[in-house]
Amino acid sequence: MIRRLSIVVALLLQGPAHGRPVTATVYDSWYSNRPAYCGGTYRHWGISAAHPWLPCGTLVQVSHRGRRLTVPITDRCDCNSIDLSAGAAWRLGVPLDGIAIVSIRY
Repeated sequence: MIRRLSIVVALLLQGPAHGRPVTATVYDSWYSNRPAYCGGTYRHWGISAAHPWLPCGTLVQVSHRGRRLTVPITDRCDCNSIDLSAGAAWRLGVPLDGIAIVSIRY
């Protein structure tokens, strides 16, 4: 019983550390120069991201097709994925007008 419980706990704890596939979208340029939820101003071509529940300032490593980039969470989104700034999406090779499956670690 204790062994089974320890295996379940270990599986739950290792999820995000090994990368979790999520859908990534790109912020619309309309939000550029507007206030972000966590303070500061959103810069469309800067490096930032929005997430529905990760704390402000969390550094998230995003991977897409062999490229990796560490982005700070600076805003909230209504989605079940991660919203990337255009600058972060461009560096990762994520289409600026679409969606992509990326892996995140935090």
